[in-house]
Order: sequence, then C-alpha cells, then structure tokens
Amino acid sequence: MYRRRFLALALGVMAAGGCGRAGDSGAASAGRLTIVAPAGRGQGWDRTARALAAVLRGEGLARAVEVSNYPGNVGVAALSAFTAARGAFAREGRLLLTGMPMVAGAEIANADSVTEATTPLARLVGDWAALVVPAHSLLRSFEDFAAVLRRNPAEMMVGGRLEGGSDHVLYGMIGRCLGVDVRLLDYAGYSGGAEAAEALYEGRVAAILGSARSFMPDIAAGRVRPLVVSSAERIEGIDAPTLMEREVRLEYTDWCGLLGPRGMSAGDREEALALCDRIDASPRWQAVCAANGWNRVYLSGDDFRQWLVTETRRTRGVLNELGLMRSIATSCWGSCAGRH
Repeated sequence: MYRRRFLALALGVMAAGGCGRAGDSGAASAGRLTIVAPAGRGQGWDRTARALAAVLRGEGLARAVEVSNYPGNVGVAALSAFTAARGAFAREGRLLLTGMPMVAGAEIANADSVTEATTPLARLVGDWAALVVPAHSLLRSFEDFAAVLRRNPAEMMVGGRLEGGSDHVLYGMIGRCLGVDVRLLDYAGYSGGAEAAEALYEGRVAAILGSARSFMPDIAAGRVRPLVVSSAERIEGIDAPTLMEREVRLEYTDWCGLLGPRGMSAGDREEALALCDRIDASPRWQAVCAANGWNRVYLSGDDFRQWLVTETRRTRGVLNELGLMRSIATSCWGSCAGRH
C-alpha cells in the first residue's frame, strides 16, 4: 500500500492510500470484458482504452476484451448508458473509462454525479499541467503572473483547451488560491493544445495551460518559457517551480480512472477491484505508462470513492464560480491521459 497526495486546494493536500490486493498472481482471469470509452475511435480516451485492452490481453487478465465507443458530450452519453449492472463481472464485465471532464460534464448537465451513477473502482494515471508564456513575454516568473491577476483578474487572457475542461478548471483553482475573484478571470478555450499554442504565438493570449509533457519540445527549443507546474515535485526537463513552492497549495493532475456499473454486488466489486490492482502492478501497463508519459497515480476502492466525492464537490464549486454550470456546450472537450 502506498499513499500519494493529489489535487489539493488551500485547505491542504488530501492524502489517499491504494489498496492491498495488488500482485495476487493466483487470481483467476476475468471472462469477457468491455471497456467503454467516452470518445470516438482514435480520439482521446479511446487511445487509453485500447492501450488498456492490449495490456489485459497480453497479461492474460481477461479471456476476451473489446472497446465500445460513446463519443460526444464529454462522456455524459457513455455515463447514461453505463449505469445498470448486467450479470456477473467474472463472466461479462464492463468498465467505463473516466476522468475530470466526465465529472465536470455530469455536473454541468445537472445529471447524477459520477459517484451516484456508477461504482467507482480505481484512479489509474494522470497528466501534470504547466503554465507557459512565449519566450519574449514580460512575465518572467509565476510571481509576475500572480501579481497581474491580483491587480486585475480580467486584465490578462489565458488560454487552454475548451471551456470547462481540465485547463479551465485548473485556472479557476489557481485564481481561488491567489484570492482573486474567479468570476472575472478571462479564459479562451480551444479545441486542442495545438490550437492553444497557436493563439499563444500569435499573441491572442498571454499564457496557456496544458499538459506539461506536451510543452517539452517547445520548452527545449526555447519557444516558450514555463512559469510553474502543477505536480508535487519538479518535473525533469522543465525548469520551473511547482505551485506548492510558490505558496499556492494546489496539486493537480488530469486523471483517468475506471468505473463499474451502478448496483454491483459486493462479490463483483471485489473481482473488479482485484483486476484493477493487477493492472496497476502489471509490467506491461507500467511500460505503457512510461512510454506515453502517463504518471501512475493509483488509488482504488473506498479510498478512490471518497477522493472522487471530494473532488466532485471541489470541481462543482469552481465550475459555479466560473459561471459554467449552465452556459457551455460540452460536445468536444479533451480527455485525460490519452492526449498527445
């Protein structure tokens, strides 16, 4: 069992432990598994789902695995179609890939929360964020950035992926921690990281938030300068402090996890949790994570459920302050660790 701090606001970092079932090599393989990906084939979460399916097959953790796609509405359609349990998990299991966009999407749609509509199983991986500016920017440090926000939150346009997604929510959380009026933050949402970067280079935004690893080539080439990263510790290859170092008590990762259908029996839930533990302990999965730059942030069972309840509450509060609860279209937000 290990513990990992994850996504904390000014109240402090919430610690949560993983489960102790991992490594049970004697556990029986599952029967037929369906992984539901809330994305079109080849897009976002679908890539993560298919990587996961390949690991399940390669490790012999299931006799057959398929991926079922439900694109659109940041996973709300997939969530609605997934709610009811169907038969024994050991014979025909179903898993839903999830992340922060689905949590936010359910809140914005005024639907049942993820924790109410499913059986939370495990958080698997995450993607740290970075705040970057053009190399020639007058914002030389995060302190400069924070000073502008505190003086006038609406003075500076910050970009990232689409409104209500991970980057926007993180910007709201940073604003909260800096004590500014989040309602006044000026944010420009784009369909992807490439479009946000183009806006940065053309001077349409002063800074952008996004996947830290996706910025590494431009950082190395000297085209952008990182001001801060959202991880607990500094990231190799990015010469920038963490938010915590700059007295912003916030740690944030764009996470991906697995859910089971609502109404799972205790036995089915234990079978599913044991499978999640074996996935995280799998050398194949660890190699896939390393190859894709995904950070393993494993948390399972009751610990994950409690963390998800708290995280949903925090996300709802930020979305409300940003004025997004009833105002935005949610058909094409990005996804968690599947981004490249």
